[in-house]
Amino acid sequence: MTLSLDSQNLESYVPVYDAAPKTFEEGLPFIVEQLKKLANAVNAREIGYFLDEELLSGKAFIPGINNASDGGSSQQFRTMLRKVIIFGALPNASTKSVPHGITFDANFTLIQMFAAATDPVNLIAFPIPYASAGSSDGVALYMDADNVYIVTQMNRSSYTRCFVVIEYLQEL
Repeated sequence: MTLSLDSQNLESYVPVYDAAPKTFEEGLPFIVEQLKKLANAVNAREIGYFLDEELLSGKAFIPGINNASDGGSSQQFRTMLRKVIIFGALPNASTKSVPHGITFDANFTLIQMFAAATDPVNLIAFPIPYASAGSSDGVALYMDADNVYIVTQMNRSSYTRCFVVIEYLQEL
């Protein structure tokens, strides 16, 4: 998606019009322009699908690094991708890893990563990473080129449902 950095172009709300040209010849350019605005507004919305495969998130990240190949004037927004990792049960005071299947190379940039775990028997849930004041029961979350890791300081194995959401860029 190529947009100028003018804040008017970044507005994603569809304008409401109560007046339009009266003739077809005058109205056609008006209709085409409104359809463009509608398409841009819809396309700029975050996609509500959280799947266990790489997909477009619907988010556009700040333009990439200016490089010589495009004359140093790139205004191309970068596409943000999302993937959900089905992590399963949390570990018992240890580290658990699950492969993520994401291409993690020199072009990879992590934007955000978060998780949540649910104990369906005791009806308790919490976000990850997790920390509580003055306590040593924290839960850490990190990734490397191959796996996503969750580290628990105590037995959290009753939390049998855990999903990790990773949003990232695959381009500089």
